[in-house]
Amino acid sequence: MVENDVKIAGRKLLLVVLPYIVDNSKNTNTKVKSVRSFLAFPYGVLTIASHIRKASGGLHDAEILDLNIPSPLGEAERLRQALARGDVDVVGFSMSYDISFGWLKRLSALVREGFPSLVQVVGGPAVTTGFKDMIEEGVNVDAFCFSEGEAGLLKLLNAADMTSAFDGNPWIRNTSESLTKARPHAVTEDLDLVIDVDYELVDVPAYSMREAFSPFVKYTSGSKQFFLVTSRGCPFKCNFCAEPSFHGASMRYASVDLIIDHVRKLVDNYGLNVLTIYDDQLLLNRDRAKDLFRKLAQFNIRVEMPNGVTMSYIDEEMAYLMRRAGVDTIFLAIESGSKRVLKEIIFKPISFSRIKPTVELLQANGIFTCAFFVLGLPGETDAEREETRQFILDTGFDWAFFNYATPLRGSALFEQCKREGWLAPEHQRIGTIDMTDYVINAPGIDKVALKRFLFDLNLEANFVKNRNLREGNFDLAATTFREVINRHESQPFAHYFLAEAYTGMGPEHQRLASAHYRRFLEITDADAEWADHAARYGLDFSRTIPLPAIEGVNAGA
Repeated sequence: MVENDVKIAGRKLLLVVLPYIVDNSKNTNTKVKSVRSFLAFPYGVLTIASHIRKASGGLHDAEILDLNIPSPLGEAERLRQALARGDVDVVGFSMSYDISFGWLKRLSALVREGFPSLVQVVGGPAVTTGFKDMIEEGVNVDAFCFSEGEAGLLKLLNAADMTSAFDGNPWIRNTSESLTKARPHAVTEDLDLVIDVDYELVDVPAYSMREAFSPFVKYTSGSKQFFLVTSRGCPFKCNFCAEPSFHGASMRYASVDLIIDHVRKLVDNYGLNVLTIYDDQLLLNRDRAKDLFRKLAQFNIRVEMPNGVTMSYIDEEMAYLMRRAGVDTIFLAIESGSKRVLKEIIFKPISFSRIKPTVELLQANGIFTCAFFVLGLPGETDAEREETRQFILDTGFDWAFFNYATPLRGSALFEQCKREGWLAPEHQRIGTIDMTDYVINAPGIDKVALKRFLFDLNLEANFVKNRNLREGNFDLAATTFREVINRHESQPFAHYFLAEAYTGMGPEHQRLASAHYRRFLEITDADAEWADHAARYGLDFSRTIPLPAIEGVNAGA
């Protein structure tokens, strides 16, 4: 049924997923950056396209053009050919990342010049947080979609006069007047309408999904990994996080039974054996989460939650049910080992006294326990970073991940840095912040010292004082270090401590130990900086190597 019973002909929406990589010649940053190391399913546009087809009863059609899929044709030519068929009414650009802005400018200009009658819109997380910058910098779209797009795009296609639809939520017209207007916010209240994603809309084999870091990743040709988002929203207001800008503070959930039906379809039709759940607060509704894990156990698949979970909602039953469902690795969003930083700077509600018992509970259930930490927040002191270091070593995580505090658009941290003048002008423009670098110029923070601290903390916590190696869990330690090598073959500490793990496993593993120790020497011989780091931590350069390196060591043999 078309909204308001307006009689219109069916329309076609072309959803264009913008490239993740910025063209070096068009970017002020001299380094080409990619936000992913793999080609991920465009889950957001899949939910939109699936919804458009179903909710319109087949009246409207939606097609996905993912410009990240390798092709002998250039991105502009692929778009031009898709539009030249003459059946498209609306072009919807999907922009998840700031660094795609250059592509948006060039491709929207192409559409305006070659196909001036087409309606052009753009949406995605980077649009929700950066539409004002885009208006000021100039793009050839008609409107920006603020927050979620399913309902807004369906209304657009249903409108007798599509341009008039831009006067209502969630649309923001591409005019200077929009810079001062209040931002609209329209979300999909009933997630049951968008949970059953139709993967026939994309070429499934073209995507190369990558499991999150874990010693239990499959890495086989038989791995079939799919995304799933079962809830939207986040009630918390961590100062470095932009999530509330995208989906709001109120939580919305899809029905567990519909989720299970969708997973069953993915298992039956595509052979799914790795389910990646990208919720931001999956455990917040504890009873629902337990119900979901109970019902996922029937599929005998691997389940991962790489966005991280809030530790506060994990009890003994939750840990048990997660493991039965196929969760072998968990990512805890801890963020800091300083109580003051958590409470007064990050504004994250977490009970410090529960962290270590929860980690031990998870490990007792056979779950490899990782933790996220953010360093370099304005107001954080050297002493508090040292608190974090000691907290990590004392708690006994299986692995820790460290990130610089990054002022992402839409976060309170970004607004603070702009207000206080802590961002250089070149970092205030959209698409210019590299998350692998520290860009905040707050007083009291020595950038060089901070970068050295983070680098050293990674080496100390994850390699030199690795929990599983220290406790004699040599098999698990070896699997973990092999996973590092699979991702970063030239990481010498991973080779050195993999050799240590093989040595601990007994004489029958000596050949493998020798091979990885030899690789450690090769890397440090060729790289004086790595040799210096190894020497600082007392790694042994003089060990006897009785056996030659064996074939296959670089693949993590």
